[in-house]
Amino acid sequence: MYASLSTFRGEVPDLDLAARAVGESMEAWLREFDGYLGLIILTNEETGVAYAMTFWESVEAAERSRHGRGRMREQMASAVGVDVLSNEHYSVSFCEGFVPAR
Repeated sequence: MYASLSTFRGEVPDLDLAARAVGESMEAWLREFDGYLGLIILTNEETGVAYAMTFWESVEAAERSRHGRGRMREQMASAVGVDVLSNEHYSVSFCEGFVPAR
């Protein structure tokens, strides 16, 4: 399994609510990509930081979607009023209890 982690920061009145709305929009769109397994969004209201992590069957599946995800990431960040601080990629070395969205 492979993961892509994006970090966002901004002053949003209700970061949890905004992240939930973005997650619901993104999730429906992400399901169209072959190899997509799931999405987790974490927020910290105190710092204004949010993390969005997508999970993929393989590096190849993540690579096929990279360009589209980048455009979507920028559009969503702009719509919500946050900045994209980073986007990093990881191999998932251990995962317990996560049920992929298939």
